[in-house]
This record gives sequence, C-alpha cells and structure tokens, in this order.
Amino acid sequence: MYRSTRILFAISVFFAYSLVTACSSEASGPIGGNAQLNDLPQSFKEVVIFSVNDVHGRIDNFGKVKHIIDEAREKYQSVYFVSAGDLFSGNPIVDFHPEKGYPLIDLLSKSGLDVNVIGNHEFDYGQQELAERIAQASFDFICSNVEPGSGLLPEVPDYTLIESGGVKVAFVGVVETGSRGGLPLTHPKKIEGLGFEDGNAAFGRFASLKETSGADLLVALTHQGEQEDRELLSQNGFIDLVIGGHTNQLYGYSLNSKFMVMSGKHLETLGKTTLKLFEDGRISYEFEVIDLMAEGPEDPEMLTLIAQYNNRPEFYETIGQSARDHDRRETACFYTDALRLVSEADFTIQNRGGVRANLDAGPITPFDIYTIDPFGNGFEAYELSVAALEDLLEQIDVSFSYSSDFTLERSGDQIELLQNGVPLSNDRLVTLALNDYLTNEFAELFGDPTLTYELTTADYLIQYLKTLNPGPINYEDCER
Repeated sequence: MYRSTRILFAISVFFAYSLVTACSSEASGPIGGNAQLNDLPQSFKEVVIFSVNDVHGRIDNFGKVKHIIDEAREKYQSVYFVSAGDLFSGNPIVDFHPEKGYPLIDLLSKSGLDVNVIGNHEFDYGQQELAERIAQASFDFICSNVEPGSGLLPEVPDYTLIESGGVKVAFVGVVETGSRGGLPLTHPKKIEGLGFEDGNAAFGRFASLKETSGADLLVALTHQGEQEDRELLSQNGFIDLVIGGHTNQLYGYSLNSKFMVMSGKHLETLGKTTLKLFEDGRISYEFEVIDLMAEGPEDPEMLTLIAQYNNRPEFYETIGQSARDHDRRETACFYTDALRLVSEADFTIQNRGGVRANLDAGPITPFDIYTIDPFGNGFEAYELSVAALEDLLEQIDVSFSYSSDFTLERSGDQIELLQNGVPLSNDRLVTLALNDYLTNEFAELFGDPTLTYELTTADYLIQYLKTLNPGPINYEDCER
C-alpha cells in the first residue's frame, strides 16, 4: 500500500494507507479564538483537497493518482484535486511531444484535476502553445496577476468557483514575479507583451469574494514559494487555506489560525488536506502526504496510456557514457565544457538554475540530456574585449558555471581573467558563447550576437557526445 504521513497539531493517529505521523490545526471563524478539539461542535461539512505542485512533466505515477482520486470521490462527498503550477519542463516525453505538454494535460484531465494555477514554467513553450493546452484541458487554469496586454495569451481568470458535495470553494491563483523587472522566471521572449503585478500586493481585492460568490472557502492556489505564501496569509485574514508551489517543498502547518501546504515535486507525493467546516464558522485542518513512489494499486487504463506516451525509443539511444554519478555542480562542468568545445569559443557560461538534473553513472541518452536541459534555449556567441567580458560577468547577478582555458578569479565584486597565472590584456579579443535566456534576461548588457547557432543548447550537448566522442564523462569534484 502507499505510505503516507499525516500532519496534525495536537494528536497522533494511524491511517489506513500505513504508518502515519499526525498533526492538526483548528482555525477560528468569525467568533474568534482557537477551538480545542473537545470544544468543536459535532455538526460539520468535511472537505478533502488533493494537491500536487511542480510536476515538471513527470507522468509515471498517474495510475496511482487516478486510483486514489477515484476512490476518494466514492468515499467523501466534497473532493477536489488541484495543482499549484509548473506542469511543464522536465520530461522529454512531455516537452517534445508533437503538441508540447499535451500528455500531461491529457493525464491530468483523465485523473480529474479541477484547477491549475499558472506557474512560471507554464510559459516555457510560448504563449501560443500554452493557450492551446489551456483550450484542451478539462480543468480550469487561473492566475490573478497576469494580464494579456499585447501578448498572445488570452485572458486567464483570476479565480474559479467549484462546488462539490454541497460545498463551494473559491480558488484564487497567483504566480511568482521574482525575475528581473517583476516577471516570472522563464525565458523573457516567452512572455513578451504580457503584464504582471505583485500578486500578494493586489490580493486584497478578493477580501469580499466569499460573501459575493457564496463560497464556503477561499483557497489561495499559488506558485510563488513558502516565504511569499507566509506573507500572503499573514496579510489577508480572509484566506482559509494556501496551497503553494514553486519551491518543491513538502509541508503542512498552521499560521495565524489558518493553514498552508505544499506537496513536494515531480509527482513523487500527493498532498491531502482535510478540512472540517463547523456551523459556528470554525475550521479544523489535517494534512497528509501520500508517497506515490511506494507500491499501491493503479488504474489499468492510465497505465496503458502512460506506456503509450513513453514509447519513444529515439530518446533512449546510448550516445555516451558517464563514469560516475555527478552532482549539479559537476554536471554544470560537463555542460559548459561540451558547449565550449562544440562552439570553439574562448569562454562559455551557463546559469546554474538552467541545469535541471544530474548526470548519473552509466549510459547517457538524449532523454538524459533533455532532462538536464529541458528549455529549448537558443545558443549565441559574442566577440568582445577581455575588459568588456570581465565587466559583463560582474554584472550578471545570477549564479553561473563557466568553461574556459582561462582562469576566472574573483575579489569581492571584481572579476579578473588570467592565463597561466598572468592577467589577460584588457584589449585582447575573445569569444563568449552562452544561451539566449541569459542574453535576453540581461538584454541591456548585450548587443547583437556575432553568431546565432542553429540548434538549441541541448541539441549541441547531444552533438558533442555523438561526434566528439569524449569517452566516459568524469567531473569528480569539479566546481567552476
């Protein structure tokens, strides 16, 4: 059976799935004050909300998810299934489907998802692709802090009202705006024309939504991370529950007599929040984590569909060998070296956040490379002086890895490039190659590229392994 962990504040219990550690919280309604378990009135409505976040294209556990959701809808009157964003980018089966992202939309629809808040990586395929996936979904997409402006994405609703078993829930969506210029963390070209505002700052406009809509609960379905969710819940007492995503965490706890949860990542776990709505306005909360990596019953039709989507043998051709398991920093060393050798540039850099998986020991396949680099970024080269390159690197305020025959030395905020221990001449011309996410994110630092390569960075990594035949990859203890 699936393993689960149940979080309660005040009591410890066992649950049918397996060993459970429990915690519960009771929140006050209009009457104020925290309720004790033995003070709670006996008449209540029970609401069960299942949640996932940061799925990033993983599909293999949907057979389990479908079984759990279907079973719950037979057992409970009011059941909801929601996603807190970042459906896409991370699985080549989904990312390189002829209709990018469609397998995940299909599986979520068949699993009974009710609503998804747009996450920053929902934009990775571009606005037109996102609009098409929204149109294909049987569930709602929401986001209260994006405006279509002159972009290609049609207007997305701020919220949705969903009724189940006589309980009406208002789900209000928020996406993070943590990138430069108050934008979501995605390729700037993919969100051209769209407008974004700080979701927390503007959330107060939903203060009367429960009253005007007749909703029993207001749930903030967010994709912005724990700290921002804490601020959101602290500033808006009318929110009953925050279901969050973006930072891949796993928690469920009480804050200011309300509750906030996040349900992990990559469809490895499924969150289950159970609320009891008492007649006097008080609410109790329980949060349970269901381990989808454990053995358990699965829906057979979903298993067949998943197998059909996974039947892409071209992704599993062996194109190289890795001598060991590499961590993320070591993987970035391989990544930047490969791009430098393919491009024959003097210097390559890669933002570390763009290296999304580790290179593990054994055969290397295109599936592995597209998982490490799922974004389809372009590749560009620039010719500039050493002085200009040092100045540029000092101004790129994200962590990056690099590859070069030169040595990069930092002293505070200053960067100096050396060769054989000797500083390079300031006016020496060198070539810099990097992905076009960085050149667009820091557009004020770059002019027109000297060269725009035809393929994506991931495709050049594959080309490197296929054509340069580097032998078993081993970057033990590398950090650049």
